[in-house]
This record gives sequence, C-alpha cells and structure tokens, in this order.
Amino acid sequence: MSSLARPPDSEGPVTAFHSAAAPPTAGDAAAPAIASDNSDLFNHVQSVLNTYLTSSPLYSLLLSTLALSSASPSCVALTLTVLPVHVNSKGVLHGSLSAALVDLVGGLTIIAAGSAKTGLSTDMHVSFAGSAREGETLWIEGRAERVGATLAFTRVRIEKEVDGAAERALVAMGSHTKYVR
Repeated sequence: MSSLARPPDSEGPVTAFHSAAAPPTAGDAAAPAIASDNSDLFNHVQSVLNTYLTSSPLYSLLLSTLALSSASPSCVALTLTVLPVHVNSKGVLHGSLSAALVDLVGGLTIIAAGSAKTGLSTDMHVSFAGSAREGETLWIEGRAERVGATLAFTRVRIEKEVDGAAERALVAMGSHTKYVR
C-alpha cells in the first residue's frame, strides 16, 4: 500500500490514539505519531472518508464533525461531536444516526482490510444500549471480522465519553454484512 498518499486537498492531523484518553489534537505536543507502516493506510482511509463526506449530501449534513483518529489493518477509530441535527425530539442521539455510522464505519473497516470497495449493504443490525446528548463526544470503533471474495462482515461500537474521557459508556453496537464483489 505504499503507493497511497494523502490527497493534497485533505485536512487534519495524521495522528493515532490507542487508549481511553481523548484523541490528540493538532497542537498537542504529546500526540503520538502513527507508526510508519500504518501511515499509508491511515491516509488511504482518510481519503475514502473525505470522498464520502464531500460526495454524499446525507453524510455532508450529518457527519460534518466526524474525524478519523486511527486506522490499522481491518480496524478504524473515529470521533464525532453530537450536534443538534443528531438528536431526536427527546434530545438524545437519533437511532438513524447510529445506523448511518454503522454503515459508513463498516465500509471504512473493509477498506482498512485491503478491499478496493466499501461494499453494498446486505444486512445490518443495530442494538441501542445507551444515549448521548448534544455536545457529547462519541467514539466509534469498527472492525472487519472477515472480508471474503463476495461478502464482508463488520462490527461497530459507538461509545460516549464519560467524565472527560476517563471512561466510556456504550451507546450502540452494530453488525453489518456487505457485498464486496
């Protein structure tokens, strides 16, 4: 994958995190650098994410605060700040946003697994375990469990920061099967 590179029009720091602490910011001197073997993968996943965010009116509207935090083979981690457009009439995270995240992040895990395509949805399940409110930060972690010649199977966890990122609480989890041929 060494031929992959960050597109010139992409923005944001190329950093990774691997703990329950808050993701590093661009000006954070303690921000760990991505291991050199994962930087091309990170850039490739970021490029695919940028394409989706700019070419889909739905993703542009709903996921403007979505940020890729790390990428490794078959795994991605992202954060999202909950905005007013993300909540339902009760003021909590709308289930359709959780489903959209399972769909998009599932596709990104397939890319991180080395597939050229994010796939077409054939089956998706979302279980809702908690809630999140406007202003809270969500952590979305996805894993490609298996990517075959025809189907890919992914899992996505959506958690929210609790007590300033000292711990997290489960908001939703999903499984997603995609046709990748």
